[in-house]
Amino acid sequence: MENNKVVSINKNKEPEIDALGSISNTIESFPIIERDILKLFFGLEESVSYTSEEIAEKLNKPKKTIDKYHASGIKRLSDIYQEEKLRQENEDAYSEIRLQMHNHLIKKLRLLKEDWKLDNISQVTERIILAFFKNDLD
Repeated sequence: MENNKVVSINKNKEPEIDALGSISNTIESFPIIERDILKLFFGLEESVSYTSEEIAEKLNKPKKTIDKYHASGIKRLSDIYQEEKLRQENEDAYSEIRLQMHNHLIKKLRLLKEDWKLDNISQVTERIILAFFKNDLD
């Protein structure tokens, strides 16, 4: 008997993520001071991360200013990734529903093939389509 399970090719596949590259691309559109602070904080330019004190000294700004813009930059970054995570979850849920509907349809077509003693599912779909449009064809 045929295997009735249909599974998506990408199901359970872990995505490859370049976190620092993603952060670097994301913060490019941030206000200059936030971008500069986050680049130094995450070590995106010199491969060295800096503390807020070191960033203040490096940018010649008060630590209070650095802390303020660091917090707003991290918040902006977090909001962007939360929105992306929600979008991805919605997309995954939609894909899962489509997969379940597809599997249900295939199983139903296979049952009809057996019930109607036909050779393949194409004959089943052809019969369904002809029945559906029968009134239009008369």
